[in-house]
Amino acid sequence: MLAILNVTAPFFALVLCGFLAARYRALPEDAVPALNAFVLYFALPCMLFRFAASAPFRDILNVPVFLAYSVAGLAVLGLAAAAARYAAGEPVREAAFAALAAAWSNWGYMGIPLIPALLGEAALAALIAAGMADLLVVVSAALAFASLDGRPGGARATLAGAGIHIAKNPLIWAVIVGGAFSALEAGLPAAMDQFVRLLGQAAGPVALFTIGVSLYRPGTRTKRADVLAIAAAKLLLHPGIAALAAVYAFHLPRLEVQTLVLAAALPVGGSVFLFAERHGANAERIAAVILVSTALAFVTFSALCWALGFQMPR
Repeated sequence: MLAILNVTAPFFALVLCGFLAARYRALPEDAVPALNAFVLYFALPCMLFRFAASAPFRDILNVPVFLAYSVAGLAVLGLAAAAARYAAGEPVREAAFAALAAAWSNWGYMGIPLIPALLGEAALAALIAAGMADLLVVVSAALAFASLDGRPGGARATLAGAGIHIAKNPLIWAVIVGGAFSALEAGLPAAMDQFVRLLGQAAGPVALFTIGVSLYRPGTRTKRADVLAIAAAKLLLHPGIAALAAVYAFHLPRLEVQTLVLAAALPVGGSVFLFAERHGANAERIAAVILVSTALAFVTFSALCWALGFQMPR
């Protein structure tokens, strides 16, 4: 367990540093958009491009991993939406975004730096496939469900908006361009490669710090039963279903199973808040779920690694 904590603690400590910096106003109030822009449009795309360009092309197009994580995400989405809609009696739109919070992990900002540190760089290919499943399948299904509330525009407009959002995501384009370089066995000039490498190396620390800064929202009510229930579904139910799908439905190799389980055990992705806010759902509740799930994930994520007997890469 100590070996696992030696890996996970520094990552969550960076998140805490960002939270404290925002809490005690060590950063200006407009720091979050600037930090997000650096991570989303510069650092993470460079990191993903370098990996995709250097990995064998067949590893990037990992269809079984994509399908396994899609099935797990859709199962969690359906169960959480049904519970919110029929057990808690919530409106369709609120149930849809509560379910999306339970099914969408923070794989970009937190998973990309953390999971390869635990399992080795080979895990990054499966993590990218899982992330694409989230963006292309799980988010689309959640937004389609949310559109059933009868608001103007309906499913077609909602899905069109989601498609535009996904098409503009620089992480997807980084993987596509890197995959093209891999397929063509092309390389960057030395100076450009060094430039991309330097930006990519900044991705992990800055992304984790940015998570912490964005988590500080004064007045957020976290001690609510619905917030805790959604966080529990994200941190416990999602990895359990991901394990079942990866092992029994798709019979994936051990490393890919571990990667998908850890990806599912990550806290709620921050983009759920943006989607909920844009579609008029209860964004304040989603913000609380993101905060609670991130705080609890240090314990649940580390405990899961220990319980499953994960061996740290040498």
